[in-house]
Amino acid sequence: MAHLGKALTIAFGTLALSSTLAIVPIDTCVWASRSSARHYGTDGNAGQMGRDGRAGNDGQNQTIRATGSPFNLDLSGSHGRDGEDGEDGRRPRCRQQPDRVNGDLRAANGANGGDGGRGGNGGRGGTLTVYYTDPSQLRQILVNADGGRGGRGGRGGRGTAGCECDDHQWTITTCTDGTCTSKDYDCYDGTDGRYGNDGNPGENGEVGQLVLINQTEPLPDEAPTQTVALATITEPIELSRNLWETRSGAPALLASGSVIADSYQHYTGHITGRFQLDWQAARSQTQFTEALNLALAPSGQIQLAFPEDLWISGETRQTETLTTYRVDGIVRAQEATRLAMGQVSGRSRTFEMNLVDLGRQSNLVDTQFLIRYRTTLDDNPRRARYATQYEGTIPAELISRDHNRFSLALGRLPIRSQLLSAGTQAQIEITAVRSYGGRSAEQKLDWQGRI
Repeated sequence: MAHLGKALTIAFGTLALSSTLAIVPIDTCVWASRSSARHYGTDGNAGQMGRDGRAGNDGQNQTIRATGSPFNLDLSGSHGRDGEDGEDGRRPRCRQQPDRVNGDLRAANGANGGDGGRGGNGGRGGTLTVYYTDPSQLRQILVNADGGRGGRGGRGGRGTAGCECDDHQWTITTCTDGTCTSKDYDCYDGTDGRYGNDGNPGENGEVGQLVLINQTEPLPDEAPTQTVALATITEPIELSRNLWETRSGAPALLASGSVIADSYQHYTGHITGRFQLDWQAARSQTQFTEALNLALAPSGQIQLAFPEDLWISGETRQTETLTTYRVDGIVRAQEATRLAMGQVSGRSRTFEMNLVDLGRQSNLVDTQFLIRYRTTLDDNPRRARYATQYEGTIPAELISRDHNRFSLALGRLPIRSQLLSAGTQAQIEITAVRSYGGRSAEQKLDWQGRI
């Protein structure tokens, strides 16, 4: 490694150690010369990375019935394989240094070693499910549900040394018409390749779990969730769920020496629920094929999740065995934001803007309008600079609706009448806030022109 020390000395000078570390500036001229120097010899090739170790297999899951007879079960996960070592870097070809050339030289570089492969993860232990009637019978069950050990990471490959120059400095003298000039040139040793990084070890597999069911008959089937198209819900829908409780102390329940996770699942019962839809909306139920998601919670309540693109107003009624949702009205979100600019008429205090609801849902959807009113004195609207004259919510008393047509009496806003007079060049931005069934959306409409 002597050549590496020489290279560091060229680059950084000599560091003097003291109680305070001195920061030595890099000689950028040296590094510039080195990078532009003529290369000779052949660099070494980097070693390949070692392959990762294969993960261990999970332990098998097993279901048994405790009878008081001894059981000895191996549900352990297998160990992960070790990662392969990285290859050593290949040596460079250190050819003879060209003799006293007109220019700097740089010898061939060494090669990096390959990184070691990662160790494979250990397999997790299997799950043991036990049906029983007498807790003392569990003491006859010996189980090993340990997780497999993670494999070791492979070692990094060795880097190879760079080539060294035979002659690190020389001088070339050139004479022309009796005038001679001398110039010094340098040869830089090749850089050494680094050693590859060792691979990370694999993770140990998780210990398997215990599931206890205090009965002999198989668990009933369950359907805790359902996804149903709204249009098809004409009869009550059945939901069911098995109930579980998380407890601790599993190893103490089994035979001494058992290896299993401390927390376990204990069966506590089975619940059912029924759901029906009461469609009272004016629009036909068959128009809506979107899916309704139903879930029976451990508490026994049925939770509803309507699609985001449907705005629904209704009410839930709950009895001991039946959950009913009454649909009073329904709007698609895309229908709520289909306002279009209508006629703009009048001036000064009679200035009015009309909007049309192309979605035709204004009898259900609540609407609030906000306005930003801007004007300019420039006759060329392309280069005009507009100033905001009014910004705020349009009061409800200035809004009238005839079915799906809105009229906005903008001339009655607190805006100076001369800013609404004939010939005024204006920009109007209307923001409509539409809401129904607890959901809302905004739509912006723009108008620009001369009043």
